[in-house]
Amino acid sequence: RARVFISERSTMGKNQKREAKNTTDTLGMSSTERILKRIHELYEKGLNPGSDGSVGLLSIAADPLLQMKIYKPRKKVNVMLIGNHSAGKSSFINWYIGESVQTTGVAIETRGFTFVTSGRKRDTLKGDATFAFYDHLDGLSKFGKGISENVFSEISTSKDRNFSCVDFVDSPGLVDGEMEYPFDVTESIVFLADHVDLILCFFDPIGQALCKRTMKTIERLNEHHAEKLAYYMSKADQVEKEHDRQRVLIQITQNLAGRIKNSHAFKLPTIYLPRDDLAVPIPNALEEVCDDIDKAIRLTVQKNLTTMRDDCDAIVAEVANAREVNVARRRANASATAKGWALMVFGWFLLATLFYTAVLEACATKPVTTALRTHALPALAHRPVFRDLVEGLLPDGGRRWFGVDHGGAVAMGVLFVSFLAVQFVKSRVWKLSPTMTKKDAKRLAGYETYVREVKAVREELFKEYFKQIHDAA
Repeated sequence: RARVFISERSTMGKNQKREAKNTTDTLGMSSTERILKRIHELYEKGLNPGSDGSVGLLSIAADPLLQMKIYKPRKKVNVMLIGNHSAGKSSFINWYIGESVQTTGVAIETRGFTFVTSGRKRDTLKGDATFAFYDHLDGLSKFGKGISENVFSEISTSKDRNFSCVDFVDSPGLVDGEMEYPFDVTESIVFLADHVDLILCFFDPIGQALCKRTMKTIERLNEHHAEKLAYYMSKADQVEKEHDRQRVLIQITQNLAGRIKNSHAFKLPTIYLPRDDLAVPIPNALEEVCDDIDKAIRLTVQKNLTTMRDDCDAIVAEVANAREVNVARRRANASATAKGWALMVFGWFLLATLFYTAVLEACATKPVTTALRTHALPALAHRPVFRDLVEGLLPDGGRRWFGVDHGGAVAMGVLFVSFLAVQFVKSRVWKLSPTMTKKDAKRLAGYETYVREVKAVREELFKEYFKQIHDAA
């Protein structure tokens, strides 16, 4: 079990080394990336990652004393691109990160999902490795047996723009006709939409933008993810005449009108990758796409900071609740113990009475009475106390048990049943609930102090975030 309280001397050297390593690791990071990374560390590793006494919020919440379920926020923003084939999705990713990691062309290059992420080493991961790298993909396999062979990851070392804070999901190019996918492409995209923060819809102006599969996918996404969708007409530089572009924009808008929600806020800017050989300037909203991604990053930072505050408050509240429950259990245990002892003493009394009644009945039988009168009483002639005791057990010829026939047997039966009833009630009443040990209480107190320190770090992260916004303005 993780320890919250640690010796300052034993960890000072380790902490200094860790701080030096953290400084090295965060060199070159943007403020936003540092904040997202720090939030992720606080959930997984705690205030001092690598030191003996550091414990993350996830481990604290999962402690048997609290038994809470919280989820760590993602340290990157997930952006999915959808559209017909040759809509420029892969080209945009290559342009954004400044590296050609995705194959581009007029042919249907992307038949599966490709996750593009930043890392320290250029690498490519295939199906199983990608599923292991992204744990939220576990449910994707239900959409077809062939999906695992069509999921890839491209890890790039690029630091361009805000790529270090973004994971791109390049989806299969959507086409109609005889093109068959080895999995249900529309439902797979809808499934992944639950795990992304922004969905960029690219429409190719050269004939394929209005394909039925694309429209069906957008209609499905609008059912639950309308607020994540942003629409763009890509490759606008391929339609140089203004009236032709307007005609294409009108066609796309008309086809989308009945399929999208919040149509009053609908926008369809034209975008294309920068080029210097255009004869006539064409409006290019490419920076708007970058702004949408930056906005998603900012919202994710705010959401993660808010989530961390709520989780910290929930843990502190659960600690207080655990203490109250422990106090209530101790009181209930004390009451149950007192009742249990009272019932046990009463049971002993019934048992003793039962034994006395059985002795009286035994002494009332003729053989025992004859033996006691003939042998026992003469032998006790010089011990009057014991002689009186034995005489008290013998019948005196009067009516016993108030004249009830077999009254002794009846009394013994009543006493025995009463004893069993008392034992049953005692077993039901004398039940003790588990309570905290002193060690448990100390651990809870340590958690509470520790989480309050995490909240203080969260406040510092919020100040750093606001300072970044102020400086950018």
